[in-house]
Amino acid sequence: MSKPVFLMMPEWQGSASSRAMQLAEGAETLREDLPSSATREVAVPLEAGDAMGTPVARLSSLLRARDAARQTIGELDGAPPLIVGGDCASSLAGLEAAVRAHGADRLAVLWFDAHPDLQHPSTSPSGAASGMTLRHALGDGSPDLASADPIDPLLLTLVGTRAIDPEEETEIERRGVHVLDPVSISGVTDPEQAPDPDALAAAVRDRLAQSGAAYVYVHVDFDVLDPAEFSAVHEAVPFGVTVAQLTAAIRAAVAALPLAGAAICEFAPANASAAAEDLPTVLRVLAALTSGAAR
Repeated sequence: MSKPVFLMMPEWQGSASSRAMQLAEGAETLREDLPSSATREVAVPLEAGDAMGTPVARLSSLLRARDAARQTIGELDGAPPLIVGGDCASSLAGLEAAVRAHGADRLAVLWFDAHPDLQHPSTSPSGAASGMTLRHALGDGSPDLASADPIDPLLLTLVGTRAIDPEEETEIERRGVHVLDPVSISGVTDPEQAPDPDALAAAVRDRLAQSGAAYVYVHVDFDVLDPAEFSAVHEAVPFGVTVAQLTAAIRAAVAALPLAGAAICEFAPANASAAAEDLPTVLRVLAALTSGAAR
């Protein structure tokens, strides 16, 4: 497969957090460790933007950032984009590009996230686009953000998702979205016992094999991780996956299918000390995502 190109996209306008600007600070920390020859900058507006009369907060800036990402991806000559440094809505342009390149019926999507991001703009409590990302990727939601090249819900898998609104639960069931629960898969009943990373990796391999897909897109929101292992997120959710589980699952995915694109999102360290503590985990995830490039 072609080597991925890193797209530095410090988008914060899709976040619901009052500390959303920490995403841009996290991106700056991460930028220093990315290879400059394989990194492209996506022009994200500095201003918050406005809702443009819609229920989506900061929509004007989100649209400008998405269009800039589309343009940058179009200049990559087919190399898979690996979007880094922003909120979950930054994943939209990468998903669209993967569908256009390979077809929705050939693209498996692995969504490592504590939240399903399936909120609808009309009922979202915050109006934050980050929580609507998959709804828009499925071609629903705000007409301005809804993808014209939607993913196939039957090839979508939520992994480590555990903070689900009732409306999102209904949407998951209605669309037939598959959910992998690492806690159940691990078979661990003793809370003092560490889960076996290979169990989740095996479940991911099986899921991709059953899907019949030819490519995989991987989205990682760092709140999928257990707060005991990673703290640099805006909204920590208990009972997450371990770093070992996450990286083993990603490596299994990109070994099974060529990577069509990826995004790592929500690295939001509160200060320099938190950034230094959690940056090695971010780099481990990036290494896992790019491990298939050597095939």
